[in-house]
Amino acid sequence: MLYIVNKSHASSQGLHDCLQRASAGDAVLLIEHAVYSALNVKQTPLLTMSHSELKIFALSPDMQARGVQQAACLEFIQFVDYQGFVELVENNAVLRSYF
Repeated sequence: MLYIVNKSHASSQGLHDCLQRASAGDAVLLIEHAVYSALNVKQTPLLTMSHSELKIFALSPDMQARGVQQAACLEFIQFVDYQGFVELVENNAVLRSYF
């Protein structure tokens, strides 16, 4: 299953809810303001979850638009462009969005 989150963990419960529902093998895509949740900071819920069971992606164009550098992100985050976004949607039959 692919989960798409567009709000930062600081302004919404969407990412927290998503991580509670996600199962092993699921993918989470951070877009828009949710890319701030990819940063390596103490407050991010991504630090407390078992990232070895989930695949976490961040949309690179949204990161660039917000000045979020890949080097400042958690080491397990995978970065995708728009083509990668399309491939994630194509490869995951069920889709949930947290907007």
